[in-house]
Amino acid sequence: MTLLIDGHNLLGTGLIPGVQLGDADDEWLLVQRLRSYAAARRQAMTVVFDSGLTPAPQGQLSGGSVTVRFAPPGVEADAVIVQLLRASPQPGKVTVVTNDQGLAGQVRAAGGQVRSASQFAGQLAPSRAKSFSPAEPSPNPHAPAFADIYQGFVEGEKDSVRFGAEIDLDAAVWVERLYGDDLVEAARAARWLGRFGGPAGLEPLLDALSHRAGQVRAAALLALADLGERRATPAIAARLAADESAMAREAAAQALGRLGGPGAEQALQAALSDPKAKVRKSAAASLAQVQARR
Repeated sequence: MTLLIDGHNLLGTGLIPGVQLGDADDEWLLVQRLRSYAAARRQAMTVVFDSGLTPAPQGQLSGGSVTVRFAPPGVEADAVIVQLLRASPQPGKVTVVTNDQGLAGQVRAAGGQVRSASQFAGQLAPSRAKSFSPAEPSPNPHAPAFADIYQGFVEGEKDSVRFGAEIDLDAAVWVERLYGDDLVEAARAARWLGRFGGPAGLEPLLDALSHRAGQVRAAALLALADLGERRATPAIAARLAADESAMAREAAAQALGRLGGPGAEQALQAALSDPKAKVRKSAAASLAQVQARR
């Protein structure tokens, strides 16, 4: 059995610990997790991503039993996946991992099998000892209604890696870095303010939504979701509708899914017609998340 993975759709589930759609290295992190999975199960797989804003380093990402493909500019990953499936001499032995129902229909029509991206994401999570009593049913973190709870659980692990010994620095240091010339540090500062800045982090993060660099705007959008302040929802929705960076629009869609608030659902509905497939997929996943919390 061969796996064909809809990469950004899998990232968009938000259910893979330590990997979040919109991070600068989200694709690389996902591929590393897939390599571990493939090696443990001796499973060959191909992961297909939509094209990015810069040339894709697919040759550098492929390795072991995992082949990485990026769709050409102007072509969606869905089309590449269907093409690969149809080119297979045994399409019935190919399983496509996706939550995209449109793609799933094309896969079945071509003779392939479909596997839920949400369920597959759960298999990429490290095993943990259960902390619930035998009499209590364990919450299902893969259900959209539990997505916020699960996200908060796994973010704690990521903080120690992202910030290291600097995690206890004063907020003023991070605000200064947010306005500095180092874009990597500015994005990192945005994420710290979202995690630990509290109410004082709101204004700097809102201000960062007009930063010249898309990667910093994306980090600020995700940080506003971390902050949990729904007063930011209109500003996030505005970025989803009009930001010139597809990365920032992806981040805005994910942030609205986690944060919710007035206007979030309407903004996500509108983003389902975004010109970038990655944004549309992120919006669809976030819309399901918002609707599940009604």
